[in-house]
Amino acid sequence: MEFKHLFFRNIQKIIKIIIFIINLSNIEENIIINMLRQIHILYRGERFFTHTFAMALREDDLKNVIEVLEVQINSPISGKILHRSFSELQVFHGGYGDTYFLMIADLVDSIKYMEGILEKGIQKFKDLFPNIEELKKSDSKREKYIDYLYDLQAELHSKISLIGPTNAGKTTLYELLTNKEKEREIMNFAKSALLNLYDLKFEVWDFQLKDNFSLLWSKFISGSDFVIFIFDISNYNLKVLDYFLTLKRKESQLSKFLVIANKVDLVGDEDIKKLENELEIENIEKLSLKDPEIKQKLISRISDIFKIKKKLPENFEDLIKEAEKSEEENNLGKSLSKYKELINIANSYQHFSYLKEFQYKANKIEKQMQEKAEIRRKIERKKKFAPPKKIEFTKQIKVKELPKNHKDSKEEKDLKNEGLMDDVFFTDSLEPDDVKIDLEKYKEFQIEEEKVIEKSYLEDNYKTINEVEDIPKLLQDMIKSRGSQLSLKLCSKYIEEMKSSLKRDLTIKDLKTAVEFFIKQEVRK
Repeated sequence: MEFKHLFFRNIQKIIKIIIFIINLSNIEENIIINMLRQIHILYRGERFFTHTFAMALREDDLKNVIEVLEVQINSPISGKILHRSFSELQVFHGGYGDTYFLMIADLVDSIKYMEGILEKGIQKFKDLFPNIEELKKSDSKREKYIDYLYDLQAELHSKISLIGPTNAGKTTLYELLTNKEKEREIMNFAKSALLNLYDLKFEVWDFQLKDNFSLLWSKFISGSDFVIFIFDISNYNLKVLDYFLTLKRKESQLSKFLVIANKVDLVGDEDIKKLENELEIENIEKLSLKDPEIKQKLISRISDIFKIKKKLPENFEDLIKEAEKSEEENNLGKSLSKYKELINIANSYQHFSYLKEFQYKANKIEKQMQEKAEIRRKIERKKKFAPPKKIEFTKQIKVKELPKNHKDSKEEKDLKNEGLMDDVFFTDSLEPDDVKIDLEKYKEFQIEEEKVIEKSYLEDNYKTINEVEDIPKLLQDMIKSRGSQLSLKLCSKYIEEMKSSLKRDLTIKDLKTAVEFFIKQEVRK
């Protein structure tokens, strides 16, 4: 009887072991966990819709991915889901007709599982938007589709595993992060509950067995998106710590990782430095789970590591108003600066819906500024080479002629020889009657003088004047006709400088421009 009883007891144990192994193999199906980061929908090669759960592809990165997948995007095979890795991310993609879908996830994510999720996303989109233009027209349908994407994210069961030695604080951390909603038992060695992070759902797993070296640890950690390694800094064993660090490297190499040194309130600074040197781990979070603000600190830290999309800065709406107001006031420079600032913010926070709008407005303003700049350049060129307007003087000063018996001084002779002085003189002995002002006569003189010059030399303002025998003399006559004086020597130099600057044959318009400039300079003096 005793032999039979022992035999049946062993049979029962064997059956339990077989059942346990079968259940353990089925766990693989439950721990295919994923972290959905972005979904992009393209229509005829252009991005038509984007939703971001966590930071992933930036604008430039997305353009590069689209270029690489150009062949598949232009000729999608309906019902076929493809896969490609880019840096630390994976892109699952597929489409139908002119519509194509890109779903961005972490490298740890399962290809088999993500294919099913993307197929569901595509089918839901087809049902909601048989006409893709409705995506822009119907806000309610758009919101309904985004809500469905959040349901898909929850369906992925993104997993956070808590590992560490016995009595390290794993269960305390588990209860701190979760509200135990929908808590479920994972056989007899683990349990899980939900953690909500900014509308995203994650499953936090807590190991139940009091065994630091259990073979089940490898099953427990497998498929984790995030691994949190927690230990008691006041009482630890280096061999045990090294076991868990090795476990993470082997079983969950691609997972994100956070190391927490708990009970830091029980040790001094020297103990902390000693631990850091012994473990050779960077960025250890040294804290106490008894800290009243620890929950918010941990949630913030986990969100940063996951790179979950953050809310836009508080002054974001104010910046939009400033940009729009500057645009309305036609202050294009300030408006462009504000829109570029908004583009940087939208790109950094990966709010692509804003990004497209800001880029459109910035490009529009830049085009307006370029058009205005071109108009200004044309006006400046026209001013530079246009013939001067007729110059009218408000008064004419005539100087009394020299007496017949007057003899030029040496200085006056030198000035006349240089062409810098005509037969006039200035003297302190002039009386008021010697200065005569006759505006009407001057105008008549000016018109007649210009007619003489133009009749002789200015038959066509737009032809070159190479046929003119004495160009410097022509320039001098034109200056003289406007009531000023310049020597032939300086006129020649002026002509040479103009030719050198313009690098072409001169026209009458050029001479008129030169005269205009010279007269303005004289007036300023």
